[in-house]
Amino acid sequence: MANFNTHVSYAAIASGLGSVLFLQVGLITQNEALALALVGTIGGILPDVDLRRSYPSQLLFALFGLIAAFSAVFVYENKLTVLELWVVGTVSFLIVRFPISMLFHRFTRHRGAMHSVLVALLCAFLTVILVHKLFNQAPLVAWFFGLFMFFGFLVHLLLDELYSVDFNNRRIKRSFGTAFKLVDTKSPIEALAVISLTLVVWYFTPSAWEFWDTLTSGETYHIVAGRIFPEYLSSLFSKGL
Repeated sequence: MANFNTHVSYAAIASGLGSVLFLQVGLITQNEALALALVGTIGGILPDVDLRRSYPSQLLFALFGLIAAFSAVFVYENKLTVLELWVVGTVSFLIVRFPISMLFHRFTRHRGAMHSVLVALLCAFLTVILVHKLFNQAPLVAWFFGLFMFFGFLVHLLLDELYSVDFNNRRIKRSFGTAFKLVDTKSPIEALAVISLTLVVWYFTPSAWEFWDTLTSGETYHIVAGRIFPEYLSSLFSKGL
């Protein structure tokens, strides 16, 4: 299994490269590029949230607590005084950081459901809803954030699988195949619950029509082809060199 620093580094690099590409193509702004790189990096450590008493888990649940706190504040900002908002925000943070965190770790195991493509998709959908509803972003932008969450999550799973192969001794470790899987088939009930939750969350996501239209548009890839290489290299390729 890759360590925390490895996951953060590779997820940050991959997400940073992706956000620069989106920025140069003109799909996002500079601020959005920074935020996308951050979301992709978070996705790169998210599968390890099920490691009990680990730094990634503590960090992520603290982040989830902050999101819950600000969500509560945004909901009640026009209804409560500052003191009351402080109390609501603090209580929301503490509930997520401790009771919910303990319940989560009680009913999960490392490399279980969290290490699956389906949960990556679930986290992507949740990210889309959060960005669209809480931060009032357009559906297209929200889906870009979901894409980067999904991408960072997959980078983590792939790294764990690569670290399950001992290239020096040319052997495959016993952990191979436990990190990257479509769904955790060892726990059918848990798998069914994750599938059901993913479908429910997907139902509440905003329209993805513009997102898919942008990603599948020939014009988008024409712009990418024109921006990905320096002009002198593009001219060489066009001459067949």
